[in-house]
Amino acid sequence: MSRKLFVDERLVRTGIWALICLAILGGAIGVTRFLIRNGPEAPASEPETRMVTVVVEEAVVSGFELKLKSGGEVLPRRRTTVTAEVGGRLTFVHQQFEKGETFEGANPDRRGDLLLQIDRADYEAALAAGEATLADARLALTMEEVRKAQAMRDWLKIGNGEEASELVKRIPHIASAKAKIVAAEAALEKAKRDLDRTEIRVPYDCRLERTYVDVGSTIAPGMPLADLVSLGAVEVRLPLSLEDYGYLKRKDGGVIGEVTAIGRIGGKTVNWNGRIIRSEEMVERTTRSINVVAEFGTDGGDAPPLGMFVQAFIRGKTLPEVVRVPRSAMIDGDNVLLAKEGRLDIRPVEVLRTEAAEVIVRGGSANGEVPAGAQIVITPPNSPVQNRRIAIEKPVGEESDTESEEKGAVREREE
Repeated sequence: MSRKLFVDERLVRTGIWALICLAILGGAIGVTRFLIRNGPEAPASEPETRMVTVVVEEAVVSGFELKLKSGGEVLPRRRTTVTAEVGGRLTFVHQQFEKGETFEGANPDRRGDLLLQIDRADYEAALAAGEATLADARLALTMEEVRKAQAMRDWLKIGNGEEASELVKRIPHIASAKAKIVAAEAALEKAKRDLDRTEIRVPYDCRLERTYVDVGSTIAPGMPLADLVSLGAVEVRLPLSLEDYGYLKRKDGGVIGEVTAIGRIGGKTVNWNGRIIRSEEMVERTTRSINVVAEFGTDGGDAPPLGMFVQAFIRGKTLPEVVRVPRSAMIDGDNVLLAKEGRLDIRPVEVLRTEAAEVIVRGGSANGEVPAGAQIVITPPNSPVQNRRIAIEKPVGEESDTESEEKGAVREREE
């Protein structure tokens, strides 16, 4: 009996809790439906499309002359180390034998300036000895010819009509005498050359770059005496990449081109005009570049100082039918941003060359080209997407026709 009452209480308690949960759930549903039906309604509107404002410039298709940039050190056309060909003591040194002094070289009317003089005494003695040796050799030849004549007369008397031998004709003796004359003449010429070599003269118009000796010095053959550099025109070796080298102008199988060198002297920028005279035609192993040589100061023109480092710009080929695109308008290397009918157009292009501030691309209406008059986006959005809506802003300083007319009218009223 008690067990049955306990089971009935549990069922009653479970039923009561179930009824309470259902009441709470029903009340919540009712309140929710009431709030939905009677709550405030938000005004319906379409989502606002956010547009990006960009600045554009018009694409111009034209020819473009390349300017190839390089730089190098100014070098003389000639640099010579003067060495002694004979030895001895210096007896004369030019009073201007100092670094930086200039000298006049040889020309058809005069010899080059005398820099140094080696003691001539020993070489004058050698010249006199050579002259005496030559005179003795000529006398010996004359004596052999006389002996030959006498021997032939004697042979006619005792020869019994037979042919005289070479010894009777003294042919070996005469040949020896003639050879001695040739040797004596060569020795005499050497003595004259050695005497001339005691005078050290400049070979061309030059500037003294360095000296190694002074008056009273004793020098030996092969000893360096001074370093000379030529006056007038100078040269600059300009390294170019293989790509830039391909854009040089060519004529008769060689490279040509006008060059402008730029440097700073006394706080001012100075320009010098020159031209390419040759190419070394060899690729440097370390830099993978080719050197071309530019010449400045020809025909008495201005030239940069020796040893100065200058920046150089070479006028290269002209690329036809191209568009110059600012680098800010390029993405991913070979895509240009254009504005077309109020939307962003990402156009693949053929890049011909990349400059410091702009990219040279093919101009035209075909694939990979930029049409003439196209609007190039020079202020791209942060995340450029194809067909994104954009608003075009006029560049600073550009006015519409209406604005110009209004400003003109205001100025007229003020006047």
